[in-house]
Amino acid sequence: MSRPVDDEQQGTHSRRLPQRAAGIRTNLTWGPFDANLTLLAAWSAIGFGAAATDGSYTQTSVVIMAAGVALVVVTLVAGRSLRREDSALTGVTLAVATVAAAAAILPAGIYGTDTAALYLSRALTGVAALTVVAWALFGRGRGRLTAYAVVATMTAAGVAMVLASPRPSIDTWYMLQAATHGLSHGHDIYTLRWTSGIPGEVTNEFAYLPGSAVLLWPFHVLFGDVRYGLLTAMVVTALTLIRISRRPDDALVACLFLLYPRLLFGLEQSWLDPLTLLALCLCGYAVIRGRRGWAVVAFAVALTCKPYTWMLVPFAAIWKDFGWRRTALSAAAAAVFILPWAAANLHAFVSGAINLNLDLGFRRDSLSLYTTSVLHGLTPGLWFPATAIVVAFGLALWRLPRDTYGFFLGTATVVALFDLFDRLSFFNEWEFAAGLTFFAVVFGRSASVGPADVGP
Repeated sequence: MSRPVDDEQQGTHSRRLPQRAAGIRTNLTWGPFDANLTLLAAWSAIGFGAAATDGSYTQTSVVIMAAGVALVVVTLVAGRSLRREDSALTGVTLAVATVAAAAAILPAGIYGTDTAALYLSRALTGVAALTVVAWALFGRGRGRLTAYAVVATMTAAGVAMVLASPRPSIDTWYMLQAATHGLSHGHDIYTLRWTSGIPGEVTNEFAYLPGSAVLLWPFHVLFGDVRYGLLTAMVVTALTLIRISRRPDDALVACLFLLYPRLLFGLEQSWLDPLTLLALCLCGYAVIRGRRGWAVVAFAVALTCKPYTWMLVPFAAIWKDFGWRRTALSAAAAAVFILPWAAANLHAFVSGAINLNLDLGFRRDSLSLYTTSVLHGLTPGLWFPATAIVVAFGLALWRLPRDTYGFFLGTATVVALFDLFDRLSFFNEWEFAAGLTFFAVVFGRSASVGPADVGP
């Protein structure tokens, strides 16, 4: 128990402790606990742990990932929401240091054949990271302008990455290219015949929900490569996060989304998670702007991209500014959109979008505790990740704020715990968990709220 203090002492020392260093203002509230610090530390741990090994298993990486997940869970259990003026100097400094270190020692791009474009992409990423560092150390203003400059630099870096690796050796790229090409010719994406020519990789099946192919189709038509659509999703997400930021240092934090460790490695690989993150970000943005109809559309879009996004439905239902009716409407709209593909060939649809993800089996390079268990002689079943999901939902119902910040914190918790215990968790799964964690920080900082209303 803390000692009792009078109102003046409490107002001066406990409730607000202003600090200024390196041009960034911080107000640490709620005593020693600060959700900015724990969530940004979690984002840094997840990002650096996954990037260090390209999302593949090592004992050191899984320890780092577990620490990051623990920080997300601690934040949820603590039941604190953020006030708009919070800045968390330590957390921001840690995040900036993470992106600077990642840009320097973890350069993205492993399939590059155009060496000049590859090094240009890496150099531009370094410039963007150094820009953020310089602003954090010496900046006294123009934070929003600096953030937009970082976005422009990373956009160019992304284009250079795609040009550097025109035919990445991964089945996901061939799958998405074939699917979007098939849409242009009126073919069923679930019955297309295609191959990557890469031994051991998936062939002749589409492993995602149809919304992903439809969203990427225009970029294949215009540019011949679906990854320009993924890059666009990343950039629009960053711009949306900057737009909701109310202060210059909030905009600085928001632009860090594009400097997530080895983000352009994920772009090179053609992983779809930026699409889902964009849809969820737009959903949150629409909610805080009072445009609930567009929020329904955005959440429905998220549900049409990847099957595991449906894990987030319960959190949308308890989100007080979204609610179960809008959640049901989004789910129904997504189902109606998906139905024609399922009806065209139910067997092919189930085989690709559902069974393929369930039947892939265990891989020894999965970055999760499941791999650790197997390597130590234990082979858990599906109950292992299922237990993690149940625990996450239980914690959420117990302590989760019912606001936009709480929605992203809850979804980050369930996805992170699922990834930690699942048998197939790689860079993109962790990128999704980190993205939701980052959204919780940015949306929490932008909201002028007091203590959260938590469950019983």
